[in-house]
Amino acid sequence: MVDGARWAALPQRYPRIADAVLAVFVTYLALLGTSSGDVLDSGDPGPVAHTAAVLGGAPLALRRRYPVLVLAVVAAALCVFYSTGCKTSLGLLGPLVAIYTVGVHHPLTRSAPLTAAGVLVISSGAVAGLAHFRWTTDLFAGLLFGSTQAVIALALGQAIRIRGRQAERLRHERDLEAERAVTEERMRIAHELHDVVAHHLSVVAVQASLARYVLDSDLETAREALGTISATTSSSLDELGRLLRVLRPSLEEPPGGGTRFLPQPGLDGLPVLLERVRSSGVPVELRVEGEPRALSPGAELCAYRVVQEALTNVLKHAPTATAEVHVHHHPDAVTVRIRDHGAPPPKNRKPSGHGLIGMCERAKMYGGSVETGRRPEGGFQVVLRIPRAES
Repeated sequence: MVDGARWAALPQRYPRIADAVLAVFVTYLALLGTSSGDVLDSGDPGPVAHTAAVLGGAPLALRRRYPVLVLAVVAAALCVFYSTGCKTSLGLLGPLVAIYTVGVHHPLTRSAPLTAAGVLVISSGAVAGLAHFRWTTDLFAGLLFGSTQAVIALALGQAIRIRGRQAERLRHERDLEAERAVTEERMRIAHELHDVVAHHLSVVAVQASLARYVLDSDLETAREALGTISATTSSSLDELGRLLRVLRPSLEEPPGGGTRFLPQPGLDGLPVLLERVRSSGVPVELRVEGEPRALSPGAELCAYRVVQEALTNVLKHAPTATAEVHVHHHPDAVTVRIRDHGAPPPKNRKPSGHGLIGMCERAKMYGGSVETGRRPEGGFQVVLRIPRAES
C-alpha cells in the first residue's frame, strides 16, 4: 500500500504526467459546464462552447514549459466560453491554474500585469454573454468573485516562487560553506605537509652531510647514512602521495578505473563562481583591467578562494546587497578587490574571523597581502594583492 507521502511526491517525480492528468480533469469540468442547465435560457451552447471548454483546460498539459502562452490561450478560450452564454464557474479552474503557474515562474512585476490582462479578457467574455440576459448586481458579484480568485492564485504562485528561491539560495550557501570548510581542512593538511617534508628533508640533509664526512674514513657509517637517506626519502614519497590524495581527491571515477582529476580553479573560473552567487540572489559584477597574465597555479587558486570567501560572507551577512569583483592586472602584481554595496553589518555582531584569517594565510604563502574593512559609504571591502613571480 502506497502511503500519503509517496502519493504527494508523485507529481514532483512525474511532472509531465501530473500536468496531463490535471489538464484532463480541468477539461472534464469545463465540459460539464456546457450542459443545457448551465447555459442561459437552457439552450444548446453549440460546438463553439465545447471547443472553448476543451481549450480552457487541455493546454494546461504544457503549463510548466509555456506558462505565459498557456495563460493567454486559456483566458481567450474562457472568454469565448462565457460569450456563448455559459454561466457556470466550472471553467474558471483552468485560468486559475494558469495564473498560479505564471506566478511561480515569473516575478510579480511581470506576473501581475499578465494576470490583470487575463482577468480583463475573461471578464469581457462574461459581460458579453450575460449582460443582455440580466445586468444586475449578480454580474458584478461574479466578476468580483472571479477577480478575487485570480489574485489568490497569483499570491499562491508568488509564495511558492519565493519559497523556492529561498530554498535554492540556502542550498547554494550550504554548498559554498561546505566547500569553504573543505578548503580550510586542506589548508591545515597543507601545513602538516610542510612540516612533514621539512622534517624529512632535515634528516636527509644531516645524513648526507654525515655520509660525505665519513665517506673516505668509515665506509660502514657512510653506508648506514645512505640507507637512512633512502628509507627517509621513500617514506617521504609515500607520505606525500597520501596527503596529496587528500588535497586533490578524485572528483570522478572513470568507467575503466583509475583516478581522474580536475584542475584547481583560478582567476579564469571567476565567471562560473559569480554566476553561482547570482543564482543565490546577490547581483555581482566582474570587471577585469590590464593585460591578463597567468599567475602560478597556487597563486591563481589563492585568488579564487579569497573571492569565494568574500562573496560567501556577502551571502551570509548582506544578502540584500549588490557586489562587484574588480581584477586589475599590473605588470608586477595582481590586485583583486571585492566590494559589497549593502548596509554595514550591525555593530553588535561579532564575526568569527576564521575566513579572514584564512585569506591572510593564503596570501602570505605567495608573498601577498589582504586588507579588509568597512567602506565609509557603506558595505565591506576585501583587497587582495599577489606579486608576480620574477621570471
